[in-house]
Amino acid sequence: MDDARHGFDRIDCYAIGAILIAGAALDLACRFVPADLPYAAPFVFNIPVFALCWLFAFWYGRGLARTAAGARPALWRSLCYFAGIVAIYAVVQTRFEYAAQHMFFLNRLQQMTLGVFGPFLIAFAWPRDVLARGVPSELIGIAASKPVRAPLAVLRHPLVAAVLAIAVTDIWVIPSVDFVSMLDPTLYAVMNLSMIATGLLFWLVVLDPRPRPACPYSFFARMAAGFLTMFPQIAVAGTIALSRTSFYDFYELCGRLYPGISPIHDQLLGGIIQWIPPGMLNTAVLFVLLHAIRKHEDRQTRETVIPPGARVIEAKWTGR
Repeated sequence: MDDARHGFDRIDCYAIGAILIAGAALDLACRFVPADLPYAAPFVFNIPVFALCWLFAFWYGRGLARTAAGARPALWRSLCYFAGIVAIYAVVQTRFEYAAQHMFFLNRLQQMTLGVFGPFLIAFAWPRDVLARGVPSELIGIAASKPVRAPLAVLRHPLVAAVLAIAVTDIWVIPSVDFVSMLDPTLYAVMNLSMIATGLLFWLVVLDPRPRPACPYSFFARMAAGFLTMFPQIAVAGTIALSRTSFYDFYELCGRLYPGISPIHDQLLGGIIQWIPPGMLNTAVLFVLLHAIRKHEDRQTRETVIPPGARVIEAKWTGR
């Protein structure tokens, strides 16, 4: 297997061509025969989500094939990566999106999958090295160029990434903004894409397992950003969940998918979805990074050269 990076080649052309043809066919089908499509087909075709999900699934698979057997990531990492891609795709490019536009709690499930659950799984897999072997080197070169690298360096600051994640998540639950976004398909697509972008940015920053200087920020800074983000989100989601006032009239006007669920109950469920599971993942950041610190210190210990005649006193981590 070739473990080096590769240039844009015929296989990439075939993959992109197949994705474009499949996308064009789905787009036409969604426009002209939407009622005849199965549940797994898009309700509203979103070109960027469709193309990027398939491309990065292909490039990751190609990167795995080009990675030497001893250097491949653990199976669970690859499964997490593909699970994150599938989760994002499933809530946007299937008929689930119709349900998300007719119940508030399903809308929150969709948005939390796009901004939290899917990106968390992808970042937890830490696909950086595998993707570097699968993505054409020309695209990597563009990503590493100064016009891209300079603004990305600012966005990758833990504080900036955290503020962006909070702001983008919360702006779409402002009742007036939510109402307009549900009526405007273009704005709805922008909401979906913004949630994916800021979610990936945030989780790839805080779950970076590398020590300094490979990662420009300390483990403590990443822990703080990942954990403290939970509290403003609790304030917003708790307000939504515990309020006795119905904030989201759109779902009443358009017709609820499940009429037996009252507006207040629907809002309660939506608030809990935005409150509890994301908060658990924010807490999980601490354990993920503590594990990364332990692995880094173990590696340093193994690589430390012990002078002849020196006496070594070793203390293992608790539980090992």
